[in-house]
Amino acid sequence: MKRKIILLFLFSTLSCYSQESFWSDNLKSVFGELGWTKIKLSAALGFRFWNLGVSMGLAGFANPSPKYIYPDFNQFPMPKQGEYEEFTFTYILVTTDFYYFYEIFDDFIIVPSLGFYVQQDSILARSTRQNDPAGFGALYYLGKTVNKTGINIGIGLDYYFLDNYFAGIGFNLRRGIYLRFAYYWF
Repeated sequence: MKRKIILLFLFSTLSCYSQESFWSDNLKSVFGELGWTKIKLSAALGFRFWNLGVSMGLAGFANPSPKYIYPDFNQFPMPKQGEYEEFTFTYILVTTDFYYFYEIFDDFIIVPSLGFYVQQDSILARSTRQNDPAGFGALYYLGKTVNKTGINIGIGLDYYFLDNYFAGIGFNLRRGIYLRFAYYWF
C-alpha cells in the first residue's frame, strides 16, 4: 500500500511540474491570412498553440457576380432542357484548416495544412433558342444552387522577425496564394 501511495504522489508531482512547464514554455499565437484566388479575395483567422493551429477562412465575399436578370416565367415560359446553356459561378467558400508548424531552422517554419471546405455555386443560364420571345440573350437566374464539400490542403513558409511577430507566404488549394501575419507570445 505504501508503494502505491508513494508512486501516486511521485506521479502527481511530476505531472504537475510537466504541465506547468508545458503550458509556460509553448508558443501561442493569433494569425490572419489574406490571399487571392480565382474567386478574388480570401481571408482567414486562426490560432496556434505549440506546433498545432486551426483557422477559419472565407473566399468569394468580394467576388463580383455576373449581371443577370430574373425573368418572369409566368409570361414567358422557361426554355426546355437543351434549349439553354448553364454557367456556374462560386458564390461563397468557407474553409476550416488544421496546421502543423514544423520549425526547420531557428527562424523558418514549414506549415502544411489539411482541412475541409464548403462551397456554394449559383447556376445562371443563357437561352440558345433562335426565336427567344423573352429576350433571354442575357444571363438569367435559374434559381438553382450547387453545394460542394471536400478536402482542402495547403503548404506555407513562415519567417520570424522582430520579437513577437512572424510573417509567411503560402498556397491553399481553395483559398489560393496568401500572406500570413501573426503575433505570438510565450
